[in-house]
Amino acid sequence: MKAAVCAALLFGGAYAATPCTPPADTLGADDGNPHCWDRKRRCDGPNAHPDGGVGYQPGCGLCEGIGGIVWGDDASDVTIPKCTPIAKAEDVSPPPTKPEWGEGNNGKFTIENDRFIMIGKKKDPFCFEFFPSNNSAGAQCYRRQTGKLVYDMSGPTKMIRYDLDIHIPWPSDKHSVFGNVTTMIVHHGPNMWIVNDLYKLVKQCVCTQPLSTSGTSGSHNQDPIYPVMYNWTNHLSYVGREEIDVEYGIGTMQMEHWTYGPHHAWTAVGDNKIVRMWQPYNGFEVFYPGSWKSGVADPAVFENMVPPPLCKKGGAKMRIGCTDDGFPTGPPHENTEAAAGVPATVEDLKRARAKVPRSSHKGKDFASMSEKLNRHLRVFQGAKECHLWTADELVQFQAGVMSLKTSEMDKVYQSTSDRRALRGDIDEHRARWLRHAATAKKHGGKWAEMHRDGHCHEAVMWLVHHVAEPVRQAIAEVMPVPMLPYGKHVCPSSDPDSEQLSLCDEYVHQVSCQDCHADATAPADDVVVV
Repeated sequence: MKAAVCAALLFGGAYAATPCTPPADTLGADDGNPHCWDRKRRCDGPNAHPDGGVGYQPGCGLCEGIGGIVWGDDASDVTIPKCTPIAKAEDVSPPPTKPEWGEGNNGKFTIENDRFIMIGKKKDPFCFEFFPSNNSAGAQCYRRQTGKLVYDMSGPTKMIRYDLDIHIPWPSDKHSVFGNVTTMIVHHGPNMWIVNDLYKLVKQCVCTQPLSTSGTSGSHNQDPIYPVMYNWTNHLSYVGREEIDVEYGIGTMQMEHWTYGPHHAWTAVGDNKIVRMWQPYNGFEVFYPGSWKSGVADPAVFENMVPPPLCKKGGAKMRIGCTDDGFPTGPPHENTEAAAGVPATVEDLKRARAKVPRSSHKGKDFASMSEKLNRHLRVFQGAKECHLWTADELVQFQAGVMSLKTSEMDKVYQSTSDRRALRGDIDEHRARWLRHAATAKKHGGKWAEMHRDGHCHEAVMWLVHHVAEPVRQAIAEVMPVPMLPYGKHVCPSSDPDSEQLSLCDEYVHQVSCQDCHADATAPADDVVVV
């Protein structure tokens, strides 16, 4: 089934950056350094960009462009490690050997413990899918990932494979409702396959051909991007020797600093193995000493990977941009909206246009309405009563459903002012959810129950009225599905504070299904639980 990727391009659009004044000594940035990063976070040498700029003037020196653990676009959203200059390039004798990318640069190695913060253009709120760019314009994703890298460019294989656990920075970098997502990335020729295990329940394959952007315009360069070649380190220039407190517990090391355009790399003194790499809009990568196995690449990890079986028809339940044979249908920027979703069925659209539910989906009061609708939800094997969910679990479910929605259905609701219409994109919902979660946590008790029950109602409505039937069935096969609570909350007559009133207002919006699913002639016998 060709279902939408939670990565995907449903949430595309411009992300505005806060205007700032770039430091005067960074004016060599071809893209204008729009986030105003200083020379420690970013220092571009010649050949940094396709626009042919000369880079920063003066050129990058010791302890500049060193980067570090980074989490956001703001100039302060990075931890720059302690760095002490030891000697400029011209004062180091004999000069060090250039870094290698595989033993003797033969293009074959395995890294057992790769620590990587991948940086690239923000296409979706979850940062599920993106590819590093060649300029820093717009909002960036900063995705933490760890795992194993196997690289073989020495013969006919010519392939890279990552097996990763990735941290999805949503709703914030400090907290993820998704936890870690297991991912395999295979890059061979112009083709890349991204195989995700979403929520450890749903297998998904993205078939794509990564492209770079062109200059500062953000338009796509049509030349395909192939796996990085084993001899890329030949381009590096030597900056000098530094002492750096290397991240992730490695500790203080004396290292040789190398650079090429905006790319920076460090090797240990007396060794040409790369320990640390940084590029301000590509990523930050640290290799534990001893984890790099030069000349070793188990051929078994590449067997039957062009394409991976899950990317072929009949493989993963969710596939995007894949032909039946498992190859990309085209570059990721082409027809992204159509490729990202499963079209609504005729029955889906009939239900979307219908304003009055059938009698089998209506109750005489709130409790009977919930009971009737829950009977329909119980056909799903994983249906789970509302009180057995936490609010965080429901937010995770809703975020997943939002990313799998069918836009055709919401267009019907929006055009007719239907209460089933979504109230903004996932970022707008996130802001409300975070605010109301804080209120529920602060006041607890029945307020926390109201918060959870509102999410149950909203989650069920989204699943039923915003997801195409084939996707809904696929979700229900592999994930628990929330059911509706039986009692209705109402705000107390005493004086609630503004936070509580806001939570009540949100709950009223979330429970709007009663407007259609309760019998119009039924008495108002709502169950008051606050």
